[in-house]
Amino acid sequence: MTALPARIASTLACCAATAAASSLRFANDDVITGTPRSIGIDKLVWESPLLENPAEFFTDQIIDLSLPAEIPQTRPDHIAVLSLTNGDTIRGQLASITEDALTLDTWFAGRLQFNRLMVSGLKIEESSANLYAGPTGLDGWTQAADPPAWTFAESSFHSSRTGGIARGDLLAEQCAIKFNCAWKGDSIRLRVIVFSDDPASDNPDNGYEITFQRGRVHARNLRTQNFLGSAQSLALAENDRIRVEIRADAKTQRLALLIDDVPLAVWNDADAGKDRRGAALHFISNSTIPMKISGIRVLEWNGEMDRMPDPQIGFQRFHLGGEPDESPAGPTAKESAEDRIQLANGDSLPGTVNAITEGVVAIETPLGAINLPVSRLRSLALKSVDTERCKRYRGDVRAWFPDGESIVFRLDESGPGTFTGYSQNFGTATFQSSAFSRIEFNIYSLDYQQRSAADGW
Repeated sequence: MTALPARIASTLACCAATAAASSLRFANDDVITGTPRSIGIDKLVWESPLLENPAEFFTDQIIDLSLPAEIPQTRPDHIAVLSLTNGDTIRGQLASITEDALTLDTWFAGRLQFNRLMVSGLKIEESSANLYAGPTGLDGWTQAADPPAWTFAESSFHSSRTGGIARGDLLAEQCAIKFNCAWKGDSIRLRVIVFSDDPASDNPDNGYEITFQRGRVHARNLRTQNFLGSAQSLALAENDRIRVEIRADAKTQRLALLIDDVPLAVWNDADAGKDRRGAALHFISNSTIPMKISGIRVLEWNGEMDRMPDPQIGFQRFHLGGEPDESPAGPTAKESAEDRIQLANGDSLPGTVNAITEGVVAIETPLGAINLPVSRLRSLALKSVDTERCKRYRGDVRAWFPDGESIVFRLDESGPGTFTGYSQNFGTATFQSSAFSRIEFNIYSLDYQQRSAADGW
């Protein structure tokens, strides 16, 4: 078996023309491009233009494998997002729910049955056409600053200086932009611009700009410089990472902002219809504080809001030195999480799910049993169970999807375009390798965890 190669990185620089879409990164930071021929728990066989013959490498000396992921152009009637107790997130179509298992139909592994004791949450999203999922690299993105402010690593964009990164021809006339943002220091300092037509500039003269700073968010029209509004967010003020969703409608000049899946603000432009529209998306760091953008997804949007933001009077009084508003505006957090089911039209009803068969949900409510299509729901109140965390196995890998979500399984073998593995979460499954942008090895070793934490910034 071939030992870890000695300093092949310099050789790769001379052979960039032969670079393949996949690459291996080793524990000593060497990188080699090529194609995996086979992968098992202990070794990986690799083909490369740089190697005379296929070579075997020990997996305990490999950090990760980067792959050319693909995004399917399917349009199911709903997307079920399943959260597991080990931190994994899986997307698919909800096939069934029983007391023992939840079953999803996925494009990348067929039908997967998940142990109910290892499911921590489930929500339903409207199915929308995927316009982009990533990032998977810097290709296609433009940076105005010199030197560039952003780098790519670990399926994320990273900045440690002021400057922006942008991509043109990305946004539809009505779209939803979702991404994760994490930062070091005491405050986020980020600008996001949508609908500009100049991705090469950090200060385009058209589009809409949303500025995140400390606990506040501001929106303005860049052509007119009109201020559209602002909002306050506890998540911004108290956390160092958030999930952002911007829903943008160029037809009506309407913007909506959600943070951590909670509607925060809806802004309407009085000059609707007067602006030229571009299709560029910008992320601009306004600080030298390290920042990370990951899990970017751009989707088509129908222009409708299923939920509107709650009034922020209590929040504002509290932060201006007054007493917080203790009058609940709706169901308590416990009721919302455990006893109510959110519908696609924004309504909710009390009840729990008894079963799902052929895409129809049987819900037990105080007024009796009702049946609804899964596509009509946005969240499900699962019956409470004492959850468990799956066992860890030697040979476990973390496989990353292009949208920044991941799944852990023991990688037992590979075939042409497939990986076969096992997890206590779902048993044995065969995955399409094109579903993943990166495979991480040795995920439980202390050296790996320390390195991963350092690479994250």
